[in-house]
Amino acid sequence: MKITGQNPPRTGELTNTKPRETDGQTGSVAGHKAQAPAAGPTRASLTVTKVKDAIRNEPDVRADKVAQLREQLRKGDYTVNSDELAANMINSSLREDLERP
Repeated sequence: MKITGQNPPRTGELTNTKPRETDGQTGSVAGHKAQAPAAGPTRASLTVTKVKDAIRNEPDVRADKVAQLREQLRKGDYTVNSDELAANMINSSLREDLERP
């Protein structure tokens, strides 16, 4: 087969066969019954939806924390614990490495 970057051939063109006939109403292949749709949302999918909604409703910025840090900076009281910062950076990097596929 020559690859030209244009539209790929249809399945029937590859095998020189006709496409299967459908029943015209449901679009299912003639002689085969269509599968019934799922009965509805599952308990797990509802839980996932609730969690996603809760995350979506959380603010992107913790205004109380930002105000506290601004006040510390203004007063000159803000200090960084370099040991804690380094440990957090290393732990974060290790977690990322473990989570990669």
